[in-house]
Amino acid sequence: MRTNLLRAAAVATATTGIGIVAALSSATAAPAAAAGDGTVYVVQGLAGVDAAVRIDGRTVSAKAAGKTVIGPLQLGAGKHEVAVDAPGEADDTKASFTVTRGTSLDVIVHRRNDAKGSPTVTTSTNNLAPTAAGTGRVTVAHDAVVGAADVQVNGKTLFANIGNGEELTLAVPAATYSVQIVPVGKSGPTVLGPVALPIAAGKLTRVIAIGDAAKGTMDAIVQVLPLAGAAAAPPVKVDSGNGGQAQALIRQSQSQQSSTGEFAATAALLGAGVLGGGVLASRRKLRHTRSS
Repeated sequence: MRTNLLRAAAVATATTGIGIVAALSSATAAPAAAAGDGTVYVVQGLAGVDAAVRIDGRTVSAKAAGKTVIGPLQLGAGKHEVAVDAPGEADDTKASFTVTRGTSLDVIVHRRNDAKGSPTVTTSTNNLAPTAAGTGRVTVAHDAVVGAADVQVNGKTLFANIGNGEELTLAVPAATYSVQIVPVGKSGPTVLGPVALPIAAGKLTRVIAIGDAAKGTMDAIVQVLPLAGAAAAPPVKVDSGNGGQAQALIRQSQSQQSSTGEFAATAALLGAGVLGGGVLASRRKLRHTRSS
């Protein structure tokens, strides 16, 4: 399972000329959930194609474009199935996922690291627990057809060697950060950014990398959800450029630390620019992928 990273409402342009456009996704504010329900978002992470999406045999989108976030969908606790019919695929991509009462879940269809393979589905639990005052939570998820990469924040490597199928999450002070993606262990060439990305207090900001660098379809979906106690708002989708600039954004797993400890560790990393291997390991996790 996984969780999320960066926010982007009304973001300006990157210094490299990559535009950041903020727009509401197809999802709207969630209706009141029944007592046994969980909230599910289906993320169409197949860049450049339209796909039909079904949940338990019911069509939830007949033609979802790449980067579309479908939801929020209120589903009963228990096992469910998603099926995605994408052009060029011999069979539907199907996967089962389990909804737990009161939780928020992303169900993401995307490409594996091998572009020749069939799409896969990855589920990620959205950690909506509150963070310390003046902070938000950010998750970076790698769902793109690219190799491992480093994510640099304010010129320092904050997330190192993130591979396909991994995600990372941290609590950070609310601010606008300069973020860029570079090959592992190198300062360049930059594959995305640097871009100015604002992170809002009381929000979970998920950055999901999708697309294929070799085909020039690299892109990112930014999904913003309110944390517990924050005012409800629709998720936000932000496109951060096409055309082979984004190398491997990232993905996270749920942090088991308290929000205060999470924030303190992040603030220290941002201030000192020092990343210990143990710190990274504590926040890195393979997401839960199921395909049938």
